[in-house]
Amino acid sequence: MKIVVKVGTQSILSEQGIPQEAVLSSIVEQLVDLQNNKCQVVLVSSGAVGFGRSVSRQMLGKEYGSDIGEKQVLASLGQHELMRVYANMFKKHNMLVSQLLLTKQDFHTRMHYLNIARLITKILEQRKIIPIINENDSVSIEQLMFTDNDELAGLIAAQIDADKLIILSNIAGVYTGHPNEPDSKLIPVIDPALHWPSISTSKSTHGRGGMISKLSTARKVAKLGIMTHIASIDEPNIVKRIVNNDTVGTVVLAEKKQSNIKRWIAYSTGQKRGEITVNKCLHDILQEHRRTISLLPVGIEKCTGNFEKGDIVGILSPDKELIGIGIAKYNAVKLQELLGQKNQPVFIHYDHLHIF
Repeated sequence: MKIVVKVGTQSILSEQGIPQEAVLSSIVEQLVDLQNNKCQVVLVSSGAVGFGRSVSRQMLGKEYGSDIGEKQVLASLGQHELMRVYANMFKKHNMLVSQLLLTKQDFHTRMHYLNIARLITKILEQRKIIPIINENDSVSIEQLMFTDNDELAGLIAAQIDADKLIILSNIAGVYTGHPNEPDSKLIPVIDPALHWPSISTSKSTHGRGGMISKLSTARKVAKLGIMTHIASIDEPNIVKRIVNNDTVGTVVLAEKKQSNIKRWIAYSTGQKRGEITVNKCLHDILQEHRRTISLLPVGIEKCTGNFEKGDIVGILSPDKELIGIGIAKYNAVKLQELLGQKNQPVFIHYDHLHIF
């Protein structure tokens, strides 16, 4: 079983940025136990910026602010300290850690995507190594940063075709309202095919995301065939209980497994080189999610951009809403000539199409 576990800053650090060693130790022990029992485990861990704040207070007597430059400094100070804590804890169990610091730019081409996937796969083949992944906040460009590490964890889960994505925070799961409201109830199971809940937009003190980010990631990977569990890191043996299918937190059920190429396409929205607008008839068919169809010029009203064969193209509804992405089978010039015509070659094949 392949498992991606994501832990947030507020889950593993105190308000002052000090590592919560009891929590970290428990997570480490559970991951080691799973790895020793033939699971393959990837840990996605936030905390570099928060740890950097603690280090700068203690060693420099300096309180950094929140602009992008200062956060980059804090990330560069805190990342290796965070890894030192993890390395020491895993070493007690005769386990090594490997560090991967990634940015969105690292996934911009299929070649880069496959290169990272190959590295993670090679690491997972080593039973005594746990890969620990974080966004490289010290060099990330603000406009191209991941929403938060929930998004990065979902991308990694899609990359390795994980069986489970486990997102741990200081919240017990997804609630019908804000968790602090007395009438709010925990939602144990979410089936994306039947219902999608409305939830609180509040965020943690140190994190960039919130429950909306977690559910957005869960919804995306569910369409790729990956089950997501959202739970509290403070629950005893939480990771092992989830793997053993105990009823704890919130589980977002998975839909049908998707191919490797579709999993890549699902996370390639930022790489699109052009857009097409579909007509109402094709839009309605796509939104049903019941038919296996490819996109033909007869259902396309407009195209923009100078895309070539093999480029990522965005798919817009008649109301200009982005509803999906796919890989073009020919360039914009040829499609422009064929718009709206019947009996013309497929523009986006179903195998290269992802509808949100």
